[in-house]
Amino acid sequence: MSNQTDGLSEQARQALAARLTRELDGEQTLTGAPCAAYAIQGRTPIVVARPTEQAALATALTLAAEAGAALAPWGAGSRMALGYPPSRLDLVVSLERLTRVVAYDPADLTITVEAGMTHADLNRTLTEQRQTLPLDPPLPARATIGGTLATGLVGLRRSLYGAPRDLALGMRVFDAAGQPLTAGGAVVKNATGYGMTRLYIGSLGTLCIIAEASFKLTPQPESEATILAAAPGPQQLLAAARAVNALAVRPSAITALHVAALPELARLIPGHERRALLAIRVPGDEAVVMRAITEIHTALRGAEVAPLLTLDGASHAAFWDSANDFAALRVHPREALARVSALPAEMAQALDMAEKLASEHGLRLLWLADLATGALWLRLSAHEEATAANERSDGEALGRDVLFAAALREALDALIRRWRLVTTLACPPAIKRSLALWGADPSGLDLMREVKRRFDPQHRLNPGRFVTGA
Repeated sequence: MSNQTDGLSEQARQALAARLTRELDGEQTLTGAPCAAYAIQGRTPIVVARPTEQAALATALTLAAEAGAALAPWGAGSRMALGYPPSRLDLVVSLERLTRVVAYDPADLTITVEAGMTHADLNRTLTEQRQTLPLDPPLPARATIGGTLATGLVGLRRSLYGAPRDLALGMRVFDAAGQPLTAGGAVVKNATGYGMTRLYIGSLGTLCIIAEASFKLTPQPESEATILAAAPGPQQLLAAARAVNALAVRPSAITALHVAALPELARLIPGHERRALLAIRVPGDEAVVMRAITEIHTALRGAEVAPLLTLDGASHAAFWDSANDFAALRVHPREALARVSALPAEMAQALDMAEKLASEHGLRLLWLADLATGALWLRLSAHEEATAANERSDGEALGRDVLFAAALREALDALIRRWRLVTTLACPPAIKRSLALWGADPSGLDLMREVKRRFDPQHRLNPGRFVTGA
């Protein structure tokens, strides 16, 4: 794939790289071969800016605006598979060195950090005060704060603690011209600019580049436990989830999953590899958790779902790390990761349809569902994932690719017709343009295009990657 279409000339690109290197110094820019590590779905930038201060970030954006360069923000690269390939790319602006804690008030349960900080590093800072930011993205050692806000992708405790739009108090961002903009604030009671904060979240870097963000935090629970239960099918899983929701206890997650989705779990409970499991996460003080376990066991048996194990300590933490990582944007050459959003009560119907479509089209399906919020993650792959070593020819490999792409497209199109909110989070780049990655067109598509035009009139921020194609 070529690196440039309808954008800057090669001479202009080289001039941009030279000017950025001169203005930011060699320590804050990369050119040549190292830029390949920052390629986005087949497109390689001519230069990578790696500012160490927000002033340098502003400088990079200003120079890019003057040159008319197309650019993309970069955190640690763990979610760059999301969306379509960029239609053009000259500059990657990496925030990986903007990792400071700007302000932290443990007594007020608020923190402000730069966007390049990873969730793992943030959690280490917060653990000292027994506090947490419960967003739980996949691969927290790589997932950055800015990436989580830009994509809106979070883990499995959303029903109790909220999504990024609920936890972000304010942001400092830079527009396409390098001008700083501030929305919201750093304290819970400050609502000024809050609507703009919510607009930036989930915009995939197409409106601005997030430089820092403020959050409200949550105290770490004194104790936590996970109850695992086995069910014969989706209907029983939903009945059990309803029974648990009717109790006075408030789980932080109610998740159903195909046991084979987590190899570590399959080894933990041998003999259940083909079954569906319900995982219930309960936080609180020790007495509350112990009482909740007893009540949940009773509710599960009443719903004809058999409790299997109760996890705590390291095994509890490892289970949820693995469950959150199921949604990591990593796929094999003939595999796709999709998310269906529906009402929690419709999860059984969505899963039943996904299983039937996978069977009809010869696809292997692994799945995980958030029964509390109504999110279903699907991993669809070719049944026999052939490697280059056992494929007899390039022609055979191409044939397998074509068959997989056709089967995947038909299955996803059917899901979109029924559920509309079906996002293909990751798949082989070569087939992306043949898929409706963002599901059915949203009703506010014209408004989204107008917002994009106002923020980025030259369409230089992540062009072509998001819903509007801008």
